[in-house]
Amino acid sequence: MKRRLSFLSRLIDNRDGAVAIIFILVAVPLLLAVGASIDFTRAYNDRIDLQSAADSAVLAAASKYKHGMPEASISGTVNAFLSANGALKTAVVGKPEVSSDEAELCLNVADAVPTTFMQMANIASVPISVRSCAALPGVKQLEIALVLDVSSSMIEENRFAPMQTAVGGFLQAFSSNASLVDKTKISIVPFSSRVNFGMANTAWLKSYGGTAAVPKRWTDPTSVYNSPAYTLGYWIDGITPVMSTSKNYYWMGCIEPRADVDVNDTGAIGAYGMSDAPPTTSAFVAMDANPKSGTSFCPPPITPLSGDFSYLKNVVTQLTSEGSTRLDAGVVAGWYTLSPKWQGLWGDKSSPAVASDSVQKIMVFMTDGAMNTKYNPNDKFDWICSQTQSSACNKVATSAMLAACSAMKKSGIEIYTLSYSSDADVVNIRNCATNTAHFFTASPATIKTVYETIAAAIRGDTLRLTQ
Repeated sequence: MKRRLSFLSRLIDNRDGAVAIIFILVAVPLLLAVGASIDFTRAYNDRIDLQSAADSAVLAAASKYKHGMPEASISGTVNAFLSANGALKTAVVGKPEVSSDEAELCLNVADAVPTTFMQMANIASVPISVRSCAALPGVKQLEIALVLDVSSSMIEENRFAPMQTAVGGFLQAFSSNASLVDKTKISIVPFSSRVNFGMANTAWLKSYGGTAAVPKRWTDPTSVYNSPAYTLGYWIDGITPVMSTSKNYYWMGCIEPRADVDVNDTGAIGAYGMSDAPPTTSAFVAMDANPKSGTSFCPPPITPLSGDFSYLKNVVTQLTSEGSTRLDAGVVAGWYTLSPKWQGLWGDKSSPAVASDSVQKIMVFMTDGAMNTKYNPNDKFDWICSQTQSSACNKVATSAMLAACSAMKKSGIEIYTLSYSSDADVVNIRNCATNTAHFFTASPATIKTVYETIAAAIRGDTLRLTQ
């Protein structure tokens, strides 16, 4: 009996040791499980970083891709970007995969994340792999019309210079993109009271109401502006004259909107008033044919589609601001620079392409105001107001503008619109846009960011991740 008691006593005395052994046996797997969780979390985070690096690399390679580019060239761009992201130390990069229709570029990248706690289970690393694909931009050609309000309020309200900076940034966004610069053409369409075709395109004009097709004021401006207050200058095309004072600019080359001529002829806007008909179908009338508005302020000439970004940037810096706001004239003039009906008229290098799946046509329309027709017969007078000699004719012009916007959208042209002040006609400017996501508001402080956003949206349609 004593011996039994002695044995039980020893068991009781050694209880702590037994518990310790049991605790160790249970704790090791628990610690290993916790450690594995930590190692897998590290692997997961590293995989996110690797995916980000692969996405950047495949986008970079897609942006530089050209038809038939050799695999080594694509890999060079991929490796450069992966290296910059610190992903090439241990990662294994698969061969770039270009789809048979050259619409997509894909890339597989694999790596192994060293373990810490899982070393206890003789597991040295956790494998990770990612796949990234991007659309190749080679199938798209971009034609963009930048329609710019240069009316007098732009400079009077200190909006003009910020707009020039913003548009310059927009041009830079395309000229600096290696994959898009050779596929992008942009037109600059300044508008105010009218639009200006410039002296290079006087063959598009017709005589009207007893006035010459090409007014003498255009060919001999010093005979009209003979005061010493005026200075004769020329647009950067070298042939379109401007007579300027210290405050105002009187450009040559502006036309009467077709809608105005239609109303003056028949009392209503006709078939060509808000259409993209070329001058070979319906010739234009010089602004000077309207005796009440013939010498109103008008903007510098339209610059048709061009891939010469240095020239386009120079155009923007040379713009002037003067005149009222004919929104309808700006919209339709933007259409003239994009419509395939105008092929060959602007010049071979500026010809709009035939509409197809490989061409994306876009108008970016900016204004800081509302429709401003001139309806006072005792002062300046726009023919479109001849039937309604009051502010009500603004509604007629606005309705015509929206009809043109609708026709452009039906023809496949994508329209972004930008309201640049609280005075702008937000409702109708927004209605002109393709959809509400294509409508923006801006101020002098934000307009640069807005143009950057629009440029990114346009580029994003061409260059984007697909996986």
